[in-house]
This record gives sequence, C-alpha cells and structure tokens, in this order.
Amino acid sequence: MTLIFNKAKLIFMSISKKIFIASSGLLAISLILWGVYSFSFKKPTITRSMPTEKKNEPAVITPKVSASNKIMSVSDEAVVAPVLTPDKTAIKYYAKKTGKVFKIDLDGNNKKTVNSAELDGLSAVVWSPDTTKVISRFDVAEKSRFFYYDYTTKKGTQLKENLDTVVWQKDNKILYKYFEPKTKERSLNIADPDGSKWLKITDFDFRYVSIAPVPKTGLLSFWNFPDAFSETVFQSAPIAGGEKKVLFAGKFGADYLWNQDGSLILISSSPEKASYNIQLGIANDRGGEYKNLEIPTFISKCAWSKDNKTVYYALPGNIPASSILPNDYMDKKFFSADTFWKVNTATGEKARIIDLDKIAGAYDATNLFLNADESMLFFINRTDEKLYKIDL
Repeated sequence: MTLIFNKAKLIFMSISKKIFIASSGLLAISLILWGVYSFSFKKPTITRSMPTEKKNEPAVITPKVSASNKIMSVSDEAVVAPVLTPDKTAIKYYAKKTGKVFKIDLDGNNKKTVNSAELDGLSAVVWSPDTTKVISRFDVAEKSRFFYYDYTTKKGTQLKENLDTVVWQKDNKILYKYFEPKTKERSLNIADPDGSKWLKITDFDFRYVSIAPVPKTGLLSFWNFPDAFSETVFQSAPIAGGEKKVLFAGKFGADYLWNQDGSLILISSSPEKASYNIQLGIANDRGGEYKNLEIPTFISKCAWSKDNKTVYYALPGNIPASSILPNDYMDKKFFSADTFWKVNTATGEKARIIDLDKIAGAYDATNLFLNADESMLFFINRTDEKLYKIDL
C-alpha cells in the first residue's frame, strides 16, 4: 500500500513539474509578445521643459558644420568677392543681396560689418592686392558702370563709361579694356584706380577679353573670352607699351591661370570646336612645353598652391552628355556635382583631398582660394552662392 502511494506521489509531482514548466514558458512568451507590442505601438512619452531665461551671458556660437564634418559652410548668405584680409586671419566679402560688406573669421564666426551702405545692382567686385581698395561693377538697365572706392580714405569715384573688363595691376594701378564708340576700336589700357593718368598699351580685335598681369614681370596677358565656337588666342604685351606676342593658340574655349611666380600657366581647353570634352593642361611662361594633365575641369574650379607646382581643383560631375563646354556651364544650363582633388603638375600625380563618403550634398565649386598656410580651401557654391571651406 505504501509502495502504491509513493508511486502515485511521484507521478503527481512529475505532472505538476511539467505543468509548472509549461506555464512558465507560456508566461515568458506572453511577456516577450507584450514587450514587442509596447515597443511598436505605444506612444512615446514626451518630456517638455520650460524655457530658461538667461541674462548677461555671452551668446554661444555653434560652428556651421556639414554632416560630413569636413566641408563647412562659412557664410550664412550669398556672397560676392570673398577675400582674405591683409593679416590672413579673416575673410571680407560683399553680401550679394544687399551689397553690404562683412568680415568673418575663417570658420564663419564673429561676423562684423565693414560697410553698411546698401549697393543696388552690384554684380562684381575686384579687390586690390592689399584689399584696401575695390573696383565694383554695377549692372543697371542693361548697362554696366564701374566705381572705384578706397576703404582707407573712404572716397570713391565713377570710372569713365565703355569699360567692360577691369583688373588690378598693383595696389595703385588698374588694367582695363576700353571701347571707343566713334571709331569702334578696342584697346587695353593702364591707369590710376580712379581712371586718371591713363595710357594705352595695345589695340586688339576681340569684343570680350580676359586680362591677367603676368606675376613678377612687367607684362600683361590677355585672351578672347572662352567660347567653345572660337579658337582662343593667348597673348602678352609689355605694360609700358610695346609689341604683342602670341603665347598659345590652337585650342577652343580656353581659359588661363598663372601660378604665383609666373613660371607656369594652367590651361583649360578643348582641341575641337563646340565640344563636350575639356581638359586641363600646363605650359611654360612662353607658352611652350604644353602637357595635358587629363583632368576634365575648368579654370574657375582651380587654385594654385604657393609651391607653384600643385593645383587644387574641383572635378565636375553630372554634366549632361549633350553639353557644349565651357559655354553651357558658364551660362548655368546645369550645375555640377563636384569631387575635390589636387595634382602635382610636375609628375601628374593626383590625389583626393576629401573622400567621397564625406561629401554630404552636391557642391558646384567656383572661385577657389587657399588660406595662408594652405590648411583650408575655400570656394563659392554656385547652387546657393554661399562660401564654404574644406579642411585639408
């Protein structure tokens, strides 16, 4: 009898244990399912706090850094003619919308007003080499007018009419193209910044011309404005007056950029008329020893290093296959999506200056320039016309 009772007890305990394990399992499954349900469908709890009033505390400025933490927006507005200050620690620029002049740190902070006057119709500005003077162009009623202004003396004057290209030769001299309506003659001239004491350097036949002093020489260079349908003729002439000399020809839609010591000239051009293809190349100061760098970009996307052999450049992407270059790009028929590189023009070696995965967004870079120690590369993004920088 006792044996039967013990066996029954063991059977009962076994059944109870199984029921307990099964129940525990079901409970665990139920808890897991409830957790999933709560996580998926339960409304989040929102914690709100009352704003705290802060008095007599300095404003905290947060750097405007892109998601990549590599390309940074420097200006909070569209800019015209950004330039390093004489001490190279800040940037001055004109606000495109108002024409006011501001100064900011290299990272975009500490914005200060340099000139609060609003300038209607401002379209372009050229700073003197020491950045104390400007020649400004205003386009009003389909007519361009140029004004000279000295920030040191706070005085300015309007230049004579029939000018359409002006550059600085030195801090106290300008070079400009003049058109004489009566004779239909076009000439290159030199004058004081206010247009006085002018002297004709040479005549030429182009309607639109680009001008650049040849660094560390008494020469100026000039060429017909880049046009895919016209051969570009790159010439030089003594600033004091003298015979013109053709330095480079035979390319279409060409544009040029001297390095800082005037030993090399960077060239963007096409070998064919009305072509999609455009390439960077270099030549010596006499226009010889041309070498194709096999880089499809524009001069406006390039900046020379102070070592006079390295070029920093933006490489355009998303160019429509039907494009005629450089015309369609200059006419803003499309915006490019750039990557960023540098090239050693002596060896042809190319290297990225920012990885693809660190470029957050599309940038159409133009007006490139470097800071004093070349640790930063600045550019204007054509899509929003704001100033950006890349930490090198």
